[in-house]
Amino acid sequence: MLRYDSLTVSVILILGIVCIRLEEAFGEIFEENIKFCLRTEPRLLSDIEKHKNPLDDNAPCEIIATTLTSLEKESFRNTMCKDHGSTHKDAFYFLKMYNGNLIGRGQYHEICHSKTNPLMAWIPYDMMQQYYAQYLDPKDRINYMAKATDVSREKTELCHFRHSDLVNHISDNLFTCVVMIFEDNFYGLESSINVLVEIKPLMYELRNITYLPWVNSSLSYKTLLGKTALKNPSREQKQIYGSFNYEYVEKVVVNLSSVYKEEGLLRLPILFEHKNAVLKLDDKGIGGMDVTEKAYFGRKMDPKTKVRVDLIGQWAEHQHIFNADIYEYFGSGIKRFHDEMKNGNVSFMRIDSTEPVYEMPEPEDIVVAHLHSLNGKLFQRLTEEANETDTEADDFGDVFEDDDEEMHVEGLRDDTDDDGWGLYPWFVLILLAVGGILLAAIYGTVQKYSDKREPRKYKFTGVATK
Repeated sequence: MLRYDSLTVSVILILGIVCIRLEEAFGEIFEENIKFCLRTEPRLLSDIEKHKNPLDDNAPCEIIATTLTSLEKESFRNTMCKDHGSTHKDAFYFLKMYNGNLIGRGQYHEICHSKTNPLMAWIPYDMMQQYYAQYLDPKDRINYMAKATDVSREKTELCHFRHSDLVNHISDNLFTCVVMIFEDNFYGLESSINVLVEIKPLMYELRNITYLPWVNSSLSYKTLLGKTALKNPSREQKQIYGSFNYEYVEKVVVNLSSVYKEEGLLRLPILFEHKNAVLKLDDKGIGGMDVTEKAYFGRKMDPKTKVRVDLIGQWAEHQHIFNADIYEYFGSGIKRFHDEMKNGNVSFMRIDSTEPVYEMPEPEDIVVAHLHSLNGKLFQRLTEEANETDTEADDFGDVFEDDDEEMHVEGLRDDTDDDGWGLYPWFVLILLAVGGILLAAIYGTVQKYSDKREPRKYKFTGVATK
């Protein structure tokens, strides 16, 4: 019997509950909208003239937003924040977007007075009209900010257009995007019109993580990782070694209160850098990663024996304090440094140690020794040497599929012996038969000779009497 039989049922139940909880947590992981794409390369006038789209080869992208260049940011602040002034009676708006969805709008004063340096971008007017106009209220009477590019004049200017033009799909001959400040010129849809939007971050990335010396560890339950067996094919007692490949999900739990205590952070999902990978954590700070490990074990075994092995793993929880850099992630691989954080808290639940549990060898696996005479041992040795040339190595790369675990035992070979009687019994029987015949012949001869000599004995006795 195995030593852990009394714990097996409870361990399996607890492991099943953990797996269900992990699946529920992973099911809530944030998914990035692949149809909404960001790019940082500015569109050149020559590209606009040729109607060339740099992301034409990216089929999933339906909506493309291009971030402002440094020159465009400077021009915007000079035009809207300095020349136009914060006390201007007109309120010009921009749209706010999160993961490709409209979440609101704001006035240009928010950009001028903002301390967070928002990520601003341009979206082509026709895309705004096709994908977002139906979600806007037609009754609003406001103006949106945009930029207009006239290829023939090789000129790009900030302008504003009416909200009603966007929601009512005003045609080209009625649409106007009026130049800012002096409003002495306007552009039509025949020019390249791009609407100003703010892109909100999708997640925070915790990068460049450094762990402090303090670690709080606690051991949890043991679980069965898989089954295998060891064989000793040799005719000598010796140490036999094996290895076992097993997989598990390392659970990562970040205490979000230790992250969001920083001022100015929205409550967004977290990307966590761990073991040269970036893990996606859900809104509760829970994530995980697949881990593949190998365990080595061995024992001293008698000749020609086989023993079954169960590999047991010890779950452990390690709690760490860490410092990290916080990056804002906007999608399409675009991220930006935000701030540093101190004294974050994270826990790792993983298989910390393994141990083999051996079962007693089965009776049929034990070879019984036989006693023979000197000639019999010699004959048996010659027979075994002849049989060894015909035996095949037993490939002991058994694979066990218990709980989706794979196990491989390496470096073991088994010789197949011929356990038949051979010629030795027949040789003994023949010797016994010949010996019996010789004894019978000798006995018959002696008996016959004795019968012939008996009368002579009486005759000599009679003569002596006379």
